[in-house]
Amino acid sequence: MDIASASAAVQAAANGTKSSSASAALTGNFDTFLTLLTTQLQHQDPTNPMNSDQFTQQLVQMSGVEQSIQTNKNLETLITATLIQNSSMAVSLLGQEVTGSGTGALLADGEANWTFTLAEDAPDTTLQVINSDGAAVFTKKLDASKGSNQFAWDGKDSNGNDLPDGTYFLKVTANDAEGEPVAVDTRTQGIVTEIDLSTTDPLLTVNGAQIRYSQVVSAKYPETEI
Repeated sequence: MDIASASAAVQAAANGTKSSSASAALTGNFDTFLTLLTTQLQHQDPTNPMNSDQFTQQLVQMSGVEQSIQTNKNLETLITATLIQNSSMAVSLLGQEVTGSGTGALLADGEANWTFTLAEDAPDTTLQVINSDGAAVFTKKLDASKGSNQFAWDGKDSNGNDLPDGTYFLKVTANDAEGEPVAVDTRTQGIVTEIDLSTTDPLLTVNGAQIRYSQVVSAKYPETEI
């Protein structure tokens, strides 16, 4: 292996996916590079010395690679710390009542509630309640105003039949007076009953549906009757 090969090996190490393995490869190749450099300097022809520009440039390159690997290490440490913090905070929400972006609500005792926010007035707004099979069981049209809107559903389908308790989803389609779509933010509120920590953004089960930890906007302990 010559100096150029050692330098190329170091660059390849820097392109690795893990900074720990890249750092180990860098150490080995850097030692090899220094050994080759020292050997060549010891055996160079005094009347025709080596061009110092090449190995100086390679030393600078190796220094830059080493700094890049250290930066990656710091980023990995920061990401790991963030994941641990998010997981810990998500676990603390278990059993709490949260409000977050989501369309699922729990129908219980003939009542399910949603909140949706419109970016502007939407005189042509359609609300659809969707069951767990993806079928629309209830549809309502209304003239909705800009801002926060409440929708309470009594658990009856479009024909007035009582539907079983469970998780239902709200689909809101809103258009302004000119027929242009209006942005909608649908929110759900309920007790966190389960937490999935297998993803970078933990998933909370609320009202039988999952919302991401990053989608939670508020949390509180549920009120208890005395």
